[in-house]
Amino acid sequence: MKKIVLVIIFALVCGVVLTSCDKVTDVNEIEGTYGGTYTWKNLTRDWSWSSTPTIELKNGKYTYKGLSNGRYYHSGSGNFTIKGNKITFELTDYDIPMEDIDVVEEWQLQGEYKYKFDGNKLIFSKTCTVYAEKYKYEFELRRAASR
Repeated sequence: MKKIVLVIIFALVCGVVLTSCDKVTDVNEIEGTYGGTYTWKNLTRDWSWSSTPTIELKNGKYTYKGLSNGRYYHSGSGNFTIKGNKITFELTDYDIPMEDIDVVEEWQLQGEYKYKFDGNKLIFSKTCTVYAEKYKYEFELRRAASR
């Protein structure tokens, strides 16, 4: 009887642990072309700007177009990986004017972001400090219709 109670308790604990885990997204599941909004917010000074990028995710690679600081059109590409609830972008190629090279980290899609994906809508964001000011970078994207 004691063994049966222990087995039941163990099974219940395992069930609770497994159902409380976030769903893991397979890299292939997230592949596609997305469009939406990128918001860059200075949390220290309470101001922001937005742009409307297009991002393609395919075979562990990504390309984006349309990230802008209001003066320039930025584009880039690189590798992406997913682990748990994080998506990491490694920028390998970018198009940015030389006078703005010191702000590549702020404008380019790179680094580790927390993300959510529901099969159609992809949201990823990160908060970090740059030159003693706190920023939030957030992408809210929808999968483009298949042709």
